[in-house]
Amino acid sequence: MSKHKHEHGQSSNTMKPEQTMSAESLSSLQNQQAEGQAGVPEVEIQPDAEPDMAGQPGAQPGAVTTPEAQLAAAKAEIELLKAQLAELNDKYLRALAEQVNFRKRMTKEKEEYQQYALSTLLSDLIPVLDDFDRSLEAAAQSQNDVSKVIEGIRLVQKRLLDTLANKYGLARYDAEGSVFDPHMHEAMFSDQGDVTEPTVTQEFMPGYKLHDRVIRAAKVKVTVPANNGAEKAPAQMEKAQGQAQDESSTANSSSSGQNDV
Repeated sequence: MSKHKHEHGQSSNTMKPEQTMSAESLSSLQNQQAEGQAGVPEVEIQPDAEPDMAGQPGAQPGAVTTPEAQLAAAKAEIELLKAQLAELNDKYLRALAEQVNFRKRMTKEKEEYQQYALSTLLSDLIPVLDDFDRSLEAAAQSQNDVSKVIEGIRLVQKRLLDTLANKYGLARYDAEGSVFDPHMHEAMFSDQGDVTEPTVTQEFMPGYKLHDRVIRAAKVKVTVPANNGAEKAPAQMEKAQGQAQDESSTANSSSSGQNDV
């Protein structure tokens, strides 16, 4: 009995170290597991959870990410772009048609203007023609009374000049006795005389101005000073007259160009 107790006591003593080591190993293992879990963040997994797209570029809240939904959205965007393209194309065609019609209308108006530009002037000249007809009838009836014929012609001339001057700005100017101006006078003849500067001494045809522009220079005879430089005077007048004619031609060309625009 005592022997059995002794063996049992020895066996008990021999098991204590193993049990102690097992407890220490278990404690060390628990500590290692705790340290490992502390370095790994906890992730809560929820069943049937949708992936978070907030961090992805271009993602919008509530956006559907299935392939079918993306395809439908792309088709809708394509249809929208097609509608916008059709609208812009329609606007372009309308604007192009308006531009073409505008050009045709302007061309037609220009042709009509050129065709009927003188209608107002001719309408004002018709009464003058009527006056000529009446003057000719009066002259035929009173062949022996020349004064009535002359008076009738002067009345017609006065009416014509008044009409052109008052309604169209055409003015007649006299040149005889004035200093020669190559812009207003055209020297047909020249001679030397007792003058201090070239002077118009005879007028063959009067000159006319349209407002401030000379449209026909007066055809005149010019008398130049009788001195040592008299030989150079005609050449100087011709040179000045040529320059004046060139300037007049340039002005008329520019004026006609502006009317054509």
